[in-house]
Amino acid sequence: MQHMNWDNLRYVLMVAKTGSIASAARELSVNRTTVLRRIGAFQENLNCRIFERGDHGYMLTPEAEKMLDAAQEVENTLFDMQRQIAGRELRLEGELRVTTTDTLVASLIGPHLASFHRKHPHILVEVIMTNRILDLSRREADIAIRPTRSLEEPLVGRRVADVYFSIYASPSYLDTYKSSNITEHQWIGFDTSLQSTPPGKWLEASVPKEKVCFRGDSFIALKVAAENGIGVALLPHYLGNSSELLQRLPISVSQLTTGLWLLTHPDLFRSAKVHAFMDHFEAAIKRDLVIG
Repeated sequence: MQHMNWDNLRYVLMVAKTGSIASAARELSVNRTTVLRRIGAFQENLNCRIFERGDHGYMLTPEAEKMLDAAQEVENTLFDMQRQIAGRELRLEGELRVTTTDTLVASLIGPHLASFHRKHPHILVEVIMTNRILDLSRREADIAIRPTRSLEEPLVGRRVADVYFSIYASPSYLDTYKSSNITEHQWIGFDTSLQSTPPGKWLEASVPKEKVCFRGDSFIALKVAAENGIGVALLPHYLGNSSELLQRLPISVSQLTTGLWLLTHPDLFRSAKVHAFMDHFEAAIKRDLVIG
């Protein structure tokens, strides 16, 4: 057996978790060919078959199950070591991976990336825009900026703002649909990537399916659709209030208020880069929301 490429293990474990090459590819943001190539390289390295393909997807072979349990422990140890080493870094330089949504980049985060770069020119920020919650324990990112109602274990962080929601529509749409009854409107809904969020669950519980005439995979897509008169959309205030093409409907959805958090792993909390980023964006976001 040659020296093991531990990066290939990520692909094997994701297929084992999802039971599907296509699902693993989506989770890892790569194509199916890459997943198959990585699995093939891992099997060749170990000289044994890892998966059997059955009616219900890819299943681990009996020989592979115990081996992958041990490999998972080794990988977890490697991630622990990487986080602990990164957490002791006192220099304001090097890469910093930040995960958030496209909506937040466009509205609250993007405008301040340039000022952060001017302040810390030797920190290379890599922004990963996704609705998927990345695993900070596995170093998929160093910092997460996302709305959540509670601090998720084992993460630590700062609640920098409250996020409020309202229902918005274009004036042209409201000229035709004047009702205050939400079930009488044409709705712009969420695709599967957002249906499990509190706004997605609220919409599913409150609006008949036949009233949903359009779906989007981000709040930006919903905003654009609403601005063009397709229907009404549920949007965060920082996005809806900033649009000159939308009006806010006098319908309360206060139960959807949530927190906006800057999150990191406890092992990374003492990193100078992490602290610099969190300090800068906490101040910037709070200032923007007060002004807005």
